[in-house]
Amino acid sequence: MDRNSAERHSNNQIGIRYASPEDVHAIMHIWNTNISNTFNTFNSNIKTESEVEDTILERKKRRFGFFVAECDRKVIGFATYFQFRSGIGYSKTLEHTIFVSDKIQRHGVGKALMARLLEDAKRKNFQSIFAGVSGSNERAVKFHASLGFQVVAELPRVGYKFDKWLDLILMQKFLQTGQRNDF
Repeated sequence: MDRNSAERHSNNQIGIRYASPEDVHAIMHIWNTNISNTFNTFNSNIKTESEVEDTILERKKRRFGFFVAECDRKVIGFATYFQFRSGIGYSKTLEHTIFVSDKIQRHGVGKALMARLLEDAKRKNFQSIFAGVSGSNERAVKFHASLGFQVVAELPRVGYKFDKWLDLILMQKFLQTGQRNDF
């Protein structure tokens, strides 16, 4: 799907499309706002233009999804997935990142992004996808649960940010149900 054929969702005219290098500044702003002001990510290093562009291009090269949500031609959120851990044994297991602009949360943008992300991963025959959620982000836990993710582990005090220890909640969703997975 190209930039001009964005998928539209219901009445709110949210378009979901593949991210491109032209989206770097908008993605960087959304990501860095979360890095600088929230516990939504344990990362405290600000993303640079080149880092975001390299991430978009690398995900495209590896055929991993990287999508943006837009409204009125403005990027208002993004979601991407990537291999859960390195090594061939993990090649069918993913982790994802999703951020929506703080100016437009709770309007279906996250659900629209995740619907597209999950459909893309399922179509590419990935087995499951993880969400690593901050224990202090109860809204994100509920959001992922509403999409069928289940808590599979709680890791106490594994993150540190803003002079505070943080718990990590791992949530998993199986994408290929009812299939036997012989390798």
